This record gives sequence, structure tokens and C-alpha cells, in this order.
Amino acid sequence: MVKALSRLRKHILISTVIQLVIVIILTTLYFINVFDLQRLLTVEVALIITLIAIVFNVLYGWIHVAVVMRARMKENVSSLTLLGGDVREVYDFGAIGLVLVDKDFNIVWANELFKERRLYIVDKNILTWQPELTRLVELSESLYEEESLLKLEIESRNYEVKYLAKAGLFLFRDNTEFEYLFEKSQANAPVLGLITIDNYNEIIDRDEMINPVISAVVNEVFDYCRNFGALVKQYRDDSFIVIMNKQTLDEMYEDKFSLLDTVRNKTEMLDFKTTLSMAVAHNFPDVMKLNDLVVNALDTALARGGDQIVIATHGEETEYIGGAGSQSERRNRTSIRLYADTIFRHIRDAKNVLIMSHTQTDLDALGSSLGMKELADYIKHKQKDNEKFPTAKILYDPAKTETKTRAALEQSFSQDEFEEYFISNDKLDEEKGAESLINSQTLLIIVDVSRPSITLNPALIERVDNIIVIDHHRRTGEFIDTRIYDYIETAASSTSEIITEIMYYGNTTDFKISEKTATLMLAGIYLDTNYFRSNTTGSRTFFASMILEDWGADVLIADDFLKDEFEEYTLITKILASLETLQPGIVILKAGEKDIVTPETLAKAANTTMRIKGINAVFVVGYTSPDVVKLSARSDGTVNVQLISEKLGGGGHQASAAATMEKRTLEQAYETIVETIEHFIHLARTT
Repeated sequence: MVKALSRLRKHILISTVIQLVIVIILTTLYFINVFDLQRLLTVEVALIITLIAIVFNVLYGWIHVAVVMRARMKENVSSLTLLGGDVREVYDFGAIGLVLVDKDFNIVWANELFKERRLYIVDKNILTWQPELTRLVELSESLYEEESLLKLEIESRNYEVKYLAKAGLFLFRDNTEFEYLFEKSQANAPVLGLITIDNYNEIIDRDEMINPVISAVVNEVFDYCRNFGALVKQYRDDSFIVIMNKQTLDEMYEDKFSLLDTVRNKTEMLDFKTTLSMAVAHNFPDVMKLNDLVVNALDTALARGGDQIVIATHGEETEYIGGAGSQSERRNRTSIRLYADTIFRHIRDAKNVLIMSHTQTDLDALGSSLGMKELADYIKHKQKDNEKFPTAKILYDPAKTETKTRAALEQSFSQDEFEEYFISNDKLDEEKGAESLINSQTLLIIVDVSRPSITLNPALIERVDNIIVIDHHRRTGEFIDTRIYDYIETAASSTSEIITEIMYYGNTTDFKISEKTATLMLAGIYLDTNYFRSNTTGSRTFFASMILEDWGADVLIADDFLKDEFEEYTLITKILASLETLQPGIVILKAGEKDIVTPETLAKAANTTMRIKGINAVFVVGYTSPDVVKLSARSDGTVNVQLISEKLGGGGHQASAAATMEKRTLEQAYETIVETIEHFIHLARTT
């Protein structure tokens, strides 16, 4: 039919031109009176000629319109023949609209779906009728033609449109009912939740407070869930199970889960501030799977310090809400002794012990590894059967160790001592058979990290069945799920502090670590607390430091391990000169475009900046290799830098965190960090 219309336009144009030429010629001849036309061409003759011309034009137009209509009918018949009666029924039943356009995107044919819906679109330009389709045309004419789809709303109905460029055909699939049913099913999808009282044990330790505080918490939990139409049951003295649908979860999300703030504020008025942790799981039809998700999510919330909500969406990233404030020290001698006894039991049951920390091993990771190595050797030595056993080995990779840590090792250990304490990844893999340190009874103790991807040897986690995690960083969605036990205390300043307490409060009356290990552990505490300036420093931090000094830690040597070389000091000064204020108290620093700096230099620049009065949080970014940009963040406790770092794919502690961004330029990483800070800083503030 497109060809017929083209011929019609062409013929009409030619006919009009011919008639116009004839009129001009006759008029010219008339005025110069050729052939005595002025006498022959009377008014009556002129009227007859005009009438003949009109009749000719009418007949000519009618004939061509008839030809076009016949072409249109033929094309409709051809389309029906092409589709077939059954196929047409399928298209009608599936509410699929077909629209054929010419090269100018004028609609030349549409199936019955549009007429039935009173959409008379033939002869209109489809891009004028629906301008959004312009983008679809651009995509469909690219290499990804088969994947080009566009969602469109026309007259309150939802369509999914596809354009076949070669055929000049638009396909409209009406999915209004499908989307309605999908939204309804999503809104009514099951959601499983768990709520727990974080400091329940502290409450029951104070008999005079237990009744009013617990009653206030229980009432608030039930009232909150009742207001949102969620079913809640108390299945333990300190825990509740919540059953709801996705719509209710969305409403709670919009409310920002105000239950946590309400409980915290109300119990504070009772002179005993209580916090809650909540976990929810959804986006999966099997409630057993949701149960696994929500239990793991609650474990994550508690491991991250509590006072927060963890939303586990199946197939998507876990979301964390709250938890910006610092956590109070909830450890006591009894609980630490219980942790220690469990760890000691697993060490006794093991045939051999391996200890591993994280990449870019710092002094805290090294110190805590050394402490665990000497403790494990002591426990194995004290076993009643006193069998010969291999000493614990610390995994070490100089290429993945910070410069200051390598220097401290070289200064503290002789070559023989080094071989006794440490083992490389290569040597560990080389040992086979009876000599191998990896077997079904191997115990792997991972310190100062709980994310498998940033451990010194992630593959080792898959090869060992028995794993213990000891850490002070907040747990993220990425976690070592195959562990048999973990001790994660986010209120601790460092992992060296945690292990010092395990050694001191455990049933190890005559145990004492070597002076060099005590010194390195003290240096680790100095590093993670910025010489006790961090808000994570508590009474237990000072007590752990005193214990290490009693065991022979040399304060001067520990301090010397952290001192800067002149070149590093110069580089830090250069970085400090780039300081830029993003918000009052929030600053960002950037290393030079041509500078390759170590992660510890970035951390040192951040620590130095935190000594400036009026600064609450600092973010330092720079190249650590040509294609890797690293962020180091510090705060005084009024800003949770771990929350910001986590949004950038990193993690850490409330007052000390980091993130790594690969395959980005420094400027791109800088802009991403600034945008993230501006977007999430209101959530990260704790005061």
C-alpha cells in the first residue's frame, strides 16, 4: 500500500503540472489573439472547458482513490493471510497490537486491537503520537535490536513495545493485568522478621530494673507491630518473631523503623537505655529459606554492634539501617572466659593450627596473629597426653603486608624465629601428604577480618573445615559462612585488645607471651586507636595495654614501629595541603595524580588530620597502584565512617574504615566518594 500511495502522489502532481501548463499556454495565446481566439473563446466555451476539466479531475481522483483502497484491502487480506485466522485469534487473546509504519513513521496499518480501544491511529505519525518511541527506534536500529523493549502507558493501560526496524513493525503487548497481579503478589509476599533486645543480659543483672524496662520494651514492640498490621509473637524473653507482608515492610521502611528510636528514648527515661536489633527477610516464597535468611541477618546485626535493622532481600545486596552510634562495652570477665574456653577447646581438638589475617597486613593484624600463635602453642603443650604436635603457623605474604609491618617483623625476629612462626602461601601449597598442614583436623583462626575476599588466602577458607573468626570490625554482607565459631566485638578498639583479654581471663594462669609479641600487640593497639585518641578507646583498652606492658611490652619500641620516614612525612604534608571541607566538620583529602602511596600513608594522613580542632571526620583518597584507588577514613565518633565506606564497597569500624576502588581514575573515585558522603552523611552522624 505504501507504493500505491506513492504512485497516487506522483500522478496527482504530474496531472496538476500538465493542467497548469495548458492554462498558461491558452492564456498567453488568448491575449496575443493567435488563431483569432478572442473571437472563438467566448464565455460559454470557457465554461464548457472548465466543466470538462473539473469532471476529468474528479474521475481521475476517484479512480486513483479506488486503486489505493483496493491496495489497502489487499494488504489487509495479505496480513490476515500471513497471520492466519488462528494466529490472529492468538494476537487478539494476548492483547498484542501490531502497527505498520512507512519510512517516515506514518502509520499505514494497525490491527483491530486499537480500534476496539477507540484508538484511531492510522495515517498518524507514530513518533508524534507517542514521542517516547523515538528512543526505542534509536535502540532498535542499533546492534541490540532483539533486546530493545520500552514500557509505555497509553490511556491508563500499560504496554511493552518492541520495534522491528527491518519490517517497519511495532508490537504492543498489553501487560496491564500482569503488572497489576505482579504488584499485588509483591505487596502480599511473605516477610519474616526477628527482633531482639541487644543488652538483655545487662538488664537482668540489675534486678531492680528488669520489670519496668522489659515491660516498656515488650509493650512498644507489640504496639508498633499492631499499628502496622504485623503479627508479632514473643518466643523468648529477649526475642520476638514478626510475620507480615511486603506492603507492611514498605510502610515500616517509610517510617524509618521508628521502633528502635522509640525504645531507645523511652528506656533512657527509665535510666537504663536499651537498644533493639531487627532483621527481616523477603523476596522468596519458601518460608524455610526466609527463616535461614532472617537468622543470618540477625546474626549480622548483632555482630555489627546491634541497634540497627538488617534487610535481607533474596538475590540482592543486604541493606543496613541504623547502627551509626558507638556501642557500649558489653563484655565482662565471665563472658570473655566463656569465649576463651570455647576457643581453647577447638584448639585442643585440632591436629594443627593455622592463623591468617587480611591483605595489607597492619600491626594490629600482625600482633593479634602472634598472640594467637603463642596462645595456641601453650594450650597444645598443656594437653594431658602431651603428644608431639606441630606448632601453630601464621600465614605471611610480604607483598600483601604494609611497609611498617614488614620493618617491625625484620627488626623483631631473626631468620630462625621467622621460619618457626610464619609460613608462606607457596610453601603451604607445596606440602603434601603427611607433611601437609591442611587436613580434616586443621583449625584455621582468622583474626582482624571477617570478609573472605580480603584475607591473605581466600582459597584456604574453602580447603579448611574448622574456622574461627576473631575480629573487632563490623560484619558486612560478605562473611565467612563456613566458620564453626566467631568472636566479633565491635566495642573493642582492636583485635589485639580482644586477644589480650582472651589470654588474660582464660584459664591460662601461668601463660605469658614473649616480650616481642607483647610489643607488637601494643603497637597494634596504638595504631587502631591513634594513640588512644579514637572514641573506640575505652577502659578495657587501657587495661589491655597495661597487661601487655606487664608482660614486657616496650612502649618506646612500639612507638618507634609507627614513626614515619622523612619521605613519608613529606608526602603526608603534601596530602594535608589538599584538604577540602565538604560540610562543617567533614573534610576530604586527595593525594597527587602522579603519586603512588601506601595504604598506611593514607591512614597516617587521616590520623594526622583528625588532630585538627573542629574536624569530626576525614576521608583520604589516593592511588595505591596505577589502577587501584584506596580510601582511608577516620572520625572522632560523631560520624560513622564505616557506614560511608560500606556504601563504597569497603568496611571497617565506626571510627576507622577503608574502601578500595579498582579500574577508576583518582578523579572518578574522588567524585564518587564526595557524592556518597553528601548522600549518606545524615545517616552516618551519631549526634
